Amino acid sequence: MQARVKTPGKFSRIGLVLALLLATAGTSSTFETAAFAKGDPSWDDVLKSGNKDLQIGETEKAIGEFQKAVKKYPRSAACHTALGRGFKRLGKISEAKAEFKCASELESNYPDAFYELGVVRESDKEWDGAEQAFSRYLELSPDTAQRKTIEDRIKYCRNQKE
Repeated sequence: MQARVKTPGKFSRIGLVLALLLATAGTSSTFETAAFAKGDPSWDDVLKSGNKDLQIGETEKAIGEFQKAVKKYPRSAACHTALGRGFKRLGKISEAKAEFKCASELESNYPDAFYELGVVRESDKEWDGAEQAFSRYLELSPDTAQRKTIEDRIKYCRNQKE
C-alpha cells in the first residue's frame, strides 16, 4: 500500500498568496514589496517620461515625474539621482546634492549618483568630498569613456586642497 501525497490545489495556492499579501500589509507598500521581490523594475522605463521632459526643457514637469517615482520607489538610487538632476538643472544645488547623497547612500554601487555628487561638491568647492565621489565613480565605472576627464577632475580637486 502506497501513501498518497496530496499536492496543493488551486485554492491552497490562492490561500498562500493571500497570506503573503496580508503578511506584507502595513509595510510601506504591498505592491512595492511585491515588485522588489520579482527584482527591480527597469529604471529606464520608470523614469522615461521625466527624462523626456528634461531633454525638451520641461524641467518642472520632469521634477514632478521624478518626485512621483521617488515616492513610489523611495529606495531607488536611480530615482533619487534623476530627481537630483532635475533640481540641478533649475540651479537648486543644495536640493540636488541632497538627492545625490541620498542615492549614493541607498546604493553604494550606483555610479551615476557618485558622478553627480562629485559634480555638485566640486561646484561648492568641497574638494575632499568631490575627490572621493569622483574616485568612487571610477571604481564603479572603470571603463567609462570619461575616465581621463574624471581623473583630471580628481587631480584638480587635490590641487585645490593644497
